[in-house]
Amino acid sequence: MSVIDWKQRGVARYEPGDHASLEAFQRAHFGAEAIQLCPDHFHWLFEEPPEREHEGPQLWLCKRNGAVVGQQGGIPFALKVGERNRRASWAIDLMVAPEWRLRGVGPALSETHSAASDLSVSLSMTEAAYKSYKRGGWLDLGNVPTYLRVIDPLRCLRVSPYGGGLAKLVARVGKPALASASMGYGLSAKLLGARLVEIDRFDYRVDDLWEAASPQHSVIARRDWAFLNWRFDLSPQADRFRRFYVMRGETVLAYVVLRVDHWKGEPVGVVCDYLARPGWLMAAFSLMTELARREGMVALMCRTLNAQAARPLSMMGFLCLKNGLRTPTRMMVRPALDQPELAGTVGDPKNWFVTIADSDMGFKGLGE
Repeated sequence: MSVIDWKQRGVARYEPGDHASLEAFQRAHFGAEAIQLCPDHFHWLFEEPPEREHEGPQLWLCKRNGAVVGQQGGIPFALKVGERNRRASWAIDLMVAPEWRLRGVGPALSETHSAASDLSVSLSMTEAAYKSYKRGGWLDLGNVPTYLRVIDPLRCLRVSPYGGGLAKLVARVGKPALASASMGYGLSAKLLGARLVEIDRFDYRVDDLWEAASPQHSVIARRDWAFLNWRFDLSPQADRFRRFYVMRGETVLAYVVLRVDHWKGEPVGVVCDYLARPGWLMAAFSLMTELARREGMVALMCRTLNAQAARPLSMMGFLCLKNGLRTPTRMMVRPALDQPELAGTVGDPKNWFVTIADSDMGFKGLGE
C-alpha cells in the first residue's frame, strides 16, 4: 500500500492545530504525568534536533472524527553506515487507542514514518509496538546488553533490582575479584598520561574526536558537537547529566556522560553515552570506575551495543546482564523499501554502536 493510501486512512504529520486533541490522547494513553505532555520536552525533541526536517516535526497522527486515535513519533538523525551517511530516524512512542488496534492504524503510522527516511530504527518498544513492527517486516536485532560493574558488592546486592541472577554472577566471579578488578587499568591509564576532566558543556573538540573514533564502528549515529550539544546541553534534563573528557595533554581521547540513579536510596552511576579513540575505551571506563568508587556509588552500569566493548568491559570486571532486566531493550531496524542493500549491514547487531543516548531510551527509567 502506498503512502497516499495510508494518508487516505487519516494519517498526517502533526500541526499546531492538533495540540489539544493530541494532548487529550496522550493524557489518556501515556498517563497524566507522562513526559510526552511536557511542553519543553516536546519543543526540544521535535523542533530542535540537528537533523530536523523542513516539513515539520517527525510526529504523525491518525485521526477519526477529529480525534487522535494513534501516533508515531520519530527522531531524525545521521547514521554512518560504512563510509556513508544515511538519513535515519528513531521510531518512538507508537501508541494506538485500544479500540483501534488490529484495524490498520499502527501499520499506517509506522509505514508513513518509515517512508520519510532511508532507515528506521526502534529501541525499547512496548510489546504491542514490537508485534506491529514485526508484522511490518522489521528486522529483530535482539536486546541491547547491560553491563554492570559492582563497586560495593554487599550494598549492591542488598538493593539491586536484578534479583538472584546478579547474586549468582557475583558468586561466580568472586567478591574479592570484583573489588580489585580494573584498579590496575586505572593505574595504567594514568601512567599513559590520561586524566579525567569534568566539563560544563561540550565544545568543538568533540568534532575531532568523532572524526578519529567513528571509522572503527560500522554503524553508528553521528556524535559530533551539534548532536551532543542538543542531546545533553540543550535538553530540559541537562542538569541531570555530568560530562567528562578523558584527556592526554590537550587531546580529547574520549568523552563519557554520566548520571546518578538510586536503587532504594543507594547511588548507582549510569553511563548514558561514551565515545573513545581506538585503544582508549578501557582507560575511559577504568577512570569512570575509579570516580564511582571515590564518590561512594554501589555500582556503575552501561547499557550499550558495541561488540568492541564486550571483552574490555569483561576484563575490567563488568558483568553482562542479558536476562532478568525489568525493561529489556529490544532493538529493531527497517531499511526503506528503496534501500534493500542496507539490510545486510544494519541487520547484524555486531555492526552497531548504541547507547541510551540513542532514541529516547535515556528519557525513561535510566538504570532499570
